[in-house]
Amino acid sequence: MVNKTEEELKAAFSELTVVKEDYNQKGYHLSCDVAPKDIAAVAGFFDERRFYLAVELCVDYRDYLEIVYIFSLHMSLCKVKITVKIDPVKPVLPTISGIFASAYWYEREIREFYGVLFEGHPNLTYLFLHDGIDFYPLRKDRIPVTDNDKRELSSFSPEQSEDSLCINMGPQHPSTHGVLRVVLRMNGEYIEEAFPVLGYLHRMHEKMAENRTYPQFLPNTGRLDYIGAMSFNLGYVTALERLAGITVPERANYVRVIATELNRISSHIFWLGAYLADLGALSPFLYVFDDREQILDVLEGITGSRLTYCYFRFGGLYNDIDDAFIAGTKAVISRIRSRFPLYEKLVTGNVIFVNRTRGIGVIEKERARKNAVSGPVLRAAGIPTDMRKLEPYACYSEMNFEIPSGQRADALDIYNIRLREVETSLQIIEQALAKIPEGPFMTPKVPKKLKPRKGDIYHTVETPRGELGIYIVSDETDRPYRLKLRVPSFSNLMVFPELAKGNLIADAVAILGSLDLVIPEIDR
Repeated sequence: MVNKTEEELKAAFSELTVVKEDYNQKGYHLSCDVAPKDIAAVAGFFDERRFYLAVELCVDYRDYLEIVYIFSLHMSLCKVKITVKIDPVKPVLPTISGIFASAYWYEREIREFYGVLFEGHPNLTYLFLHDGIDFYPLRKDRIPVTDNDKRELSSFSPEQSEDSLCINMGPQHPSTHGVLRVVLRMNGEYIEEAFPVLGYLHRMHEKMAENRTYPQFLPNTGRLDYIGAMSFNLGYVTALERLAGITVPERANYVRVIATELNRISSHIFWLGAYLADLGALSPFLYVFDDREQILDVLEGITGSRLTYCYFRFGGLYNDIDDAFIAGTKAVISRIRSRFPLYEKLVTGNVIFVNRTRGIGVIEKERARKNAVSGPVLRAAGIPTDMRKLEPYACYSEMNFEIPSGQRADALDIYNIRLREVETSLQIIEQALAKIPEGPFMTPKVPKKLKPRKGDIYHTVETPRGELGIYIVSDETDRPYRLKLRVPSFSNLMVFPELAKGNLIADAVAILGSLDLVIPEIDR
């Protein structure tokens, strides 16, 4: 597929220089620098070939701003990096939000953090920030926000009419978990439009990364997706190991998989309890939290933490596992399997739950691709893409497991996918425990000051919520020149306004909850 894409890209745009990259070092197969006037046509090229826009980001090289687009395929491994260089003084670029819906929020984010004007974009108001911002936060120099830019960026204010009423769902609403606000424009009980308003918990993690050494930023990864922190921890260390050429002992890779899958199970059953509580059923919440506590007991024994894990290290692990961990993990496997009949009785076969979720929030395949949703939400749409299979890392290539997928892609289908993924994780853990080798758990002589080679990398892993992409630009110092986090909750939330339109307000809770959003991950 890579060769075919390269040939077709050269044929369609003869003036472009397409470079074949070392995927193992870069995380993408092809790269190409495009003139601003051609970006819409190039985006259309990838859209016609069923690529999705994984991420769009900006890097400030002072002499110029570089807009980076990563295009990927769902069912085969082919990643293409497209770059566009623009003037840092008057940064202007055509929007591609009309081609890829996922660009709509990415371009708003770039606008408020870098000052890039995307011509043709329908709404370049603040997404995360607010009217009091005087400088573009991610520019390398203190570039002021002009009065004209402040007027254009001024905070979102939805329009109302005589026949409609705008109400706030959150940030205090229980189902938005305290830090997400959604403005709903209502016509009676029906939603005309939904407008997510972000930034209530924004902490500038990407700016922090530029001012910390690579090891110093490691604890930050556990504060992004605090429910699935192990996957973020693993994504960051494996990205750096790939960039810096650090090898990892085989034993450490097996332990990484076991710990990450345990955390994935705890995340999925945490979602199950919280989702049912959002819909008004409290009993399942108590059962799943009882089960989750058993997993946390096991993970606490090796990590010293029950939530924001920072267990992995560049080159291995913080410490090795012991017999108590192995025994505890086997007990967890037995316990979770014994609970499936209970979950089936309380939830799967519950007529109230089924009626609240069946046919609600249906995500067609094309909508899933255009919005770049991932994880269980994508797989429920009938696209069985999982980074553990498509781009194996750690020792996932040694594991034999199936990727569950759905057909209807409604809230009920997404629930079933997550429940089946718990069994998948149990199977992976069992295989890893059976195969785990003896040997060291840490590579000796990993430098305390990591100074990776000059260049960039885009590395992906599968978190409980979907595709986590980490884009790092290294300038051979001990801290990243640029670090961009492509988080799955951000992409999955993008589809909510489309799903909510035309539904009852009560269904908004069912749709939003089915997406399994972690807001600190969005407000990174």
